[in-house]
Amino acid sequence: MTASTPGPAGAELLDRLDRLPLSKPHRRLMLQGGMGYLFEAYDGVLLGYAASALVALWSLDASMAGWVLASVFIGYLIGALLAGVLADWIGRRRVLMYALLVYAVFTLLAATASSPGELILWRILSGIGIGAEATAIVPYVSEFLPRRNRGRSIGRTIMFLGVGYVLAGLTAVTVISPQPEPGWRIACLSGILPVLLLLWWRRTMVESPRFLISKGRIAEAGGIVERFERDTAAAGDTVPPASSSDSVECEVDRLAGQTNPLRRLGALWGPGMARRSTVVCLLWFAFQAAQYGYGTWLPTLLMLKGFAISQSFAFAMAGAVAQVPGYYIAASVSEHLDRKWTIVVFLLGSVGCAAGLGTAGNAASIFCYSVALSFFMNGAASPLYAYTAEIYPTGIRTSGMGMASATARIGAILAPVVIGYLYADLGFGGVFAVLCGLLLLGTVVLAIFGLRTAGRSLEDLHAPARVKN
Repeated sequence: MTASTPGPAGAELLDRLDRLPLSKPHRRLMLQGGMGYLFEAYDGVLLGYAASALVALWSLDASMAGWVLASVFIGYLIGALLAGVLADWIGRRRVLMYALLVYAVFTLLAATASSPGELILWRILSGIGIGAEATAIVPYVSEFLPRRNRGRSIGRTIMFLGVGYVLAGLTAVTVISPQPEPGWRIACLSGILPVLLLLWWRRTMVESPRFLISKGRIAEAGGIVERFERDTAAAGDTVPPASSSDSVECEVDRLAGQTNPLRRLGALWGPGMARRSTVVCLLWFAFQAAQYGYGTWLPTLLMLKGFAISQSFAFAMAGAVAQVPGYYIAASVSEHLDRKWTIVVFLLGSVGCAAGLGTAGNAASIFCYSVALSFFMNGAASPLYAYTAEIYPTGIRTSGMGMASATARIGAILAPVVIGYLYADLGFGGVFAVLCGLLLLGTVVLAIFGLRTAGRSLEDLHAPARVKN
């Protein structure tokens, strides 16, 4: 089928795509996307470990260490905003390819830094690449997944974040801890070759049919849907018959002409979207300020509390291992309890664990609470990523994800810096009291104003007459 050949109606194509069983072509995309999250987690957390070494190597005070930790999140913010708009404009696939290349180039340069200022610059630029990559993955993958297990499948994709955290911990223990200099530089370089291999593998990725249909490129979308059907049948799974949907066709027609990036961003705060955008922005800000404030500072806070660097790394790595079952369990629960209420439950669990960690008085209790906090907090991330991609229509889906991600990065930027200043006045317990307050804020906002999404098609969620809160 060529671009000039009339293809099936967009509604029929999306219905055919949505009815496919989860099969080999879906899992391949989940793996390709999940590997991107692995590198995001590995990169972001590894600097937290490296900062513990740099505090001693470069004689950094707490405030400068905070800026080093925050630098990558400044890049994440810029990358998220750029990727959100570009992926809705030029396509998801192109953004996913170019973003990783930017990350690889500037991570290589970061490994050569000889001063805090130089490291901060290269980390901001490498963060642009990984921030753009992380923003586009879930919207892209979710647009291929069947409605009945979309949340669980997104959770399995997000679970690669946990793998990245574990690998970062192992790298810190085996590479940075024995010889901080040049260990932290070697650690930075360790992720570049796998990123280049992932780029080579991703050359087989196809564009999202939903994106193509929103641009009126029906024939191209039809070819991709047919390819997925063939690959599903070849894998031994049954391809069911489909029926068209008028509501899908209306969305396709309405969004096909949205090409102005500023209007697309404005649509996020237009009729029917403003409440959703407010909820996800507040939620993401609170969540990632707490998550990265805790995650990036924990090794250093433990050292300041008197623990050896090897022991603080071991505590953080144990928490990283606990994230993997957290992602998996939350993703499975979200198909039954719904994304909204799964997030609420896991955030409340995070509040309890953060409160316990802030008041813990011995190594055993600190270990237990830090592991449990990692389980609950990162478990909440699994349905949160899926929820954010679901609540926006195709024409502004990555713009919405980019805006939410950029807001989250503001929290991630501020938290390490603020904690660096607050620690002197509030101490270990006070820092975790602040984190508890942030998590409670996000939980309350979502519980009152959030949208239920599980089991509904992406198009059904944006049909005004059928929207349910």
